[in-house]
Amino acid sequence: MRALGNVARAGIAILGFYLMSLLVDAPRWVSGGVEMASPTARFADALMVDWSFSLVILGALLAMAMIGASYLVRDERLENLIWNEGGIVISDPPSKRASVSVTMDSPSGNELQKLADYLVESSQTVFDFFRSIDLDDSGEIDTMEFQLALKNASIGNLPPWDVDVLVSQMDLNSDGKLDLPELDIALTSLMSNENKNSEKETEAEVVETKADDEAEKEAVEHQKRIEKELEERRKKLENLDEKARKKQEELIRVAEKAKTIDFGTLGIASASDADDLQKIKGIGPFIAEKLNALGIYKFSQLANMTSEIEEEVNVAIEFFSGRVKRDEWAKQASTFIGGEEE
Repeated sequence: MRALGNVARAGIAILGFYLMSLLVDAPRWVSGGVEMASPTARFADALMVDWSFSLVILGALLAMAMIGASYLVRDERLENLIWNEGGIVISDPPSKRASVSVTMDSPSGNELQKLADYLVESSQTVFDFFRSIDLDDSGEIDTMEFQLALKNASIGNLPPWDVDVLVSQMDLNSDGKLDLPELDIALTSLMSNENKNSEKETEAEVVETKADDEAEKEAVEHQKRIEKELEERRKKLENLDEKARKKQEELIRVAEKAKTIDFGTLGIASASDADDLQKIKGIGPFIAEKLNALGIYKFSQLANMTSEIEEEVNVAIEFFSGRVKRDEWAKQASTFIGGEEE
């Protein structure tokens, strides 16, 4: 538009010189001061015949100049609004408009949803938001006002043509601007969806919390049962021979470490529904007894082991360091579970 304005100005200047030359060569000046008959008619004839093409060119050039000037004024207004609303401080006024650089963002495609989320998070109604961004109190939001609103909400500093696309998505009467009902219809539906999603997330969190509480409660009860079994085993130690007593003492020592294991993650099981853990490579008869003493009876419990729990179980059953993880008990147990389901 700057180039268009320059071309228009140059054309007007050239045309002005041309018209001056026609005026100088007019017969009026060579008539020796004699008054011409019907000067008004002669002037009108000159305008309609001799100067007609030149005047058409002049009108076109003036139109070009006005179009260029209108775009420059629009850009200047946008630039001033961005400076004023964005709190930009300029120490020295720029000598040329081209020296001012404003970085624009690329649209992500979900700016309207982000705006709806912003209203929910900031506890603003659509009416309050509309009133705050209607800078000229016209009752309508134009492209520049909506652009500033997105920037102030930290959603993005989008160029005008991308903001036009967003406005057109909400502009029900296609007048190029947004009124309160149009903005309310567009954002309220998005805000409702956000509230529903938040309610679903809250419900899911409540269910998950209840499940965690139940798992923790079961783990506490499980620990109480183990402590009770430990008391009974200790009472029976005196009636055992040395070899059997040594074995039971080791099992008791293992069972005492059950409180270090996260049974909330592993799950609770009992001897009545025990799996044959010796099917897993690396688990022999006595290791299986140690696992049972610890409270582990099923493949599903071993399959639930995390890397941290694998180490805790390895230490609790007093096995070779890192053997549980190297033999991949959790992976093997998962394979057995899959085979049972098939």
